[in-house]
This record gives sequence, C-alpha cells and structure tokens, in this order.
Amino acid sequence: MAASARVLPGLILLALGGTGDTQISAPPPEAGLISAGAQDDLRFVVSQAQRVQEADVSAWASYRFGRRSEREDYDDSGQIVARDDLEFVVTPDRGGFREDLVRHNGAPPEAAEQEHHRRAGSFGRHYGTLLAGVGGEEEEGGYSLGQLLHLSSYRFAGREALNGVDCYRLDFSPDDVQPRMGGLAAKFTKAMAGSLWITVEGFHLAGAKAETVRPISIALSLSKVYSLKVRMDAGPVGEGVWLPERVEVITNARILIKSIRRRNLFTYSDFLLLGPPG
Repeated sequence: MAASARVLPGLILLALGGTGDTQISAPPPEAGLISAGAQDDLRFVVSQAQRVQEADVSAWASYRFGRRSEREDYDDSGQIVARDDLEFVVTPDRGGFREDLVRHNGAPPEAAEQEHHRRAGSFGRHYGTLLAGVGGEEEEGGYSLGQLLHLSSYRFAGREALNGVDCYRLDFSPDDVQPRMGGLAAKFTKAMAGSLWITVEGFHLAGAKAETVRPISIALSLSKVYSLKVRMDAGPVGEGVWLPERVEVITNARILIKSIRRRNLFTYSDFLLLGPPG
C-alpha cells in the first residue's frame, strides 16, 4: 500500500479524536433548554451518551451484519478516476470477526481475493480502535465518530429530529475545543466544527457530522489537508442497541507529493443478533 493510502486514514482519526474534561456552554434562552439547569442537564446528557456509546460498541461483537465499502477517487476537475466497491458478510468468530468478501465491483470475487480480505480483517482492526478509543492506520479506523463524544466542550443547540427520532443536538467548533493532547491531534481538533445528535430516549449517538474550517499543514508543511468532511448516521438494531448505518468521508488533501481527492462510504446493514449483546 502506498504511503499516502496509509497516512490519510490515520489523519482522519486524529481529526475526530479528543480528550480532556468536558465543558458545557449553555445556549441563549431561545435555543430551547432541557431545563432551567441547562449546564448540569447537558453535562448529564454527555456523560450518559458516552456510557451508552461504549455499551453499543461493545454489543457490536454479538451481531452478524453486511458491510459495504465504496471508494471514489477524483482528479482536480472532479472527474472520477478510480472506483472500488467491496461487499462483505461479517460474522463474530472466536473473539474477533470473520470477514467474507461476497462481491467486488458487482461480481463474485476470486478465491485468492476472498482469502486476502479475510486475512486483512479490515473491520476487525476498525473495531479494535473503537474499543480502545485510539486509532491505527487502517482505512476504516479513521471513522470512529464516537470519539466526538470526548471533545472538551459543547454547546447545546436544542432538541431536533434526526431521521424521525427526537434528539438533543450538541454543536462544537474550534474555539470550543481545548484538547489536552499536542501535536497533530491538536491541530485537527482545533480545526473541526460540527454537531452530534443524541437520542432523547436512551442517549444513543444517532448522528454526527464534522468538517474542517481551515486547511491543516502537517509534516513540516510537506503535506496539507485542505478539507475533510465526515457524516455518520446510526439506527437501532435490536435489544436496545444502536449501531452505525452509514459513514461518509470526503477528503481533499496533499500527502507529500500526491494529491488526494476521495470519497469513502461505509454502509452497514442486515444486523442479526447471534448471542447476548455486550
């Protein structure tokens, strides 16, 4: 794999990472407070959402599901120059996951290709980053949007329906974020703005979006991320568990001498509980 293909996903994860004590900024009265004690109420919502999100991620290991990974690369004019479409059935297996490639670009895969992806275990590595709260360089590992529940500060933007579900909306922006890490992670968290949607019933992470508001130079300015947009939607899969249904990442970057304009789309479907969740 080329260096740019390894480095870029790690950058995305850092963009979504964050640590430190959560602080709450109350909105103006017209924003629709949870109650008169908005700061305490919202601090409670965030703490509950963090706890529930960890439980939902843990429960994922009990489900078989379909996973589709679509990638499009673009030239500077916006024309598609490369496309890849992989469809898997992912099954819990001996403390990990068995990942069976069932279609590649719409056709049945060759046996050698199936074995390659089974050994690669892309989702298994991604799941490990979700549990640990840190990321490696695998592509899907960059899209751990649950990390957005651990930024340093949020603003309550009121109640809002997302995909027909009543949610609390939390907004964040670079001025809100005071990350306690340094280096590259701090550069990304200080350049991201977005929103989270937490279900009123159950405190599940129902959706998230984030994007950079300015370019980010890295590696002594040899590389630069011009823009990064991320969107995640989740939904109930049974037994009180919510899991991602769709994650989209749009990137415009230069990694060393290579220009990267890319759209990644991951979709998850057909969840089937095989054992007690969690």
